Amino acid sequence: MLTVQEFVQNISEDFKKVFPEVRVEDRFIRLGTEVTHVELPINSMYKEYQVTDYESIKKLYIKISKEILNQYKFKVDYNNVYPLLKSREFGKGEKNLEFYREQAFADIDTFYVSDEGEIFRFILKSDDVEFHRVKRAAWENLNKMANPLVKLDKTLDIFCLKYSTDYNSTLLLSTALQNQICKKIGREYLFAIPSSTTLIIAKFRPEYISIIKSLMAIDTDTNRISDKVYQYKNGVFDIIDEGY
Repeated sequence: MLTVQEFVQNISEDFKKVFPEVRVEDRFIRLGTEVTHVELPINSMYKEYQVTDYESIKKLYIKISKEILNQYKFKVDYNNVYPLLKSREFGKGEKNLEFYREQAFADIDTFYVSDEGEIFRFILKSDDVEFHRVKRAAWENLNKMANPLVKLDKTLDIFCLKYSTDYNSTLLLSTALQNQICKKIGREYLFAIPSSTTLIIAKFRPEYISIIKSLMAIDTDTNRISDKVYQYKNGVFDIIDEGY
């Protein structure tokens, strides 16, 4: 018969073959992540092992743990997923939360969220979802949004979006808005995304850079993204050269 220490070591190794995260914590074996987890009492498992056998206990607790974790597993609604632009530093301090992210621009990443109405639930690498399907649905859903570009001032070729939404910054990458930009501004332009709700787009003129920076400074949205002014030129998004 195995000692308690041997039992814990063996069953932990077997759990690791099934579950993404396994940790022994004092009187428990913890399976899962910070988002969804189950704690199995070592003493109870060991007592059951003493009156049965190791394989039976291992299979029983794998079955129990799967049932519990699946009960609370995140269920994605593909009709409510969207891409969301955030600062590259966003989420870096969150303990054990690995956000599913991709690089968008020099200092900005694209995240994917499930829109729960009052809150966003960010898609994590540990989620049991089809990431390629999430991404496809997210961009399809974003492209269904309509938000017209309007001039901030009649005398300037500087534009913003008419309606304020949490997706205004991300709409820059939508097909519909790119078509609007092409018609109203052209294929070379300046833009800034200081926050989630604010998108500023202007004709490619150096004198507009200081105006854009002034507009960014008065943006009151606390969900900050970037303090940079970008340019779109020759099919490339990049931070504007400070020499302008």
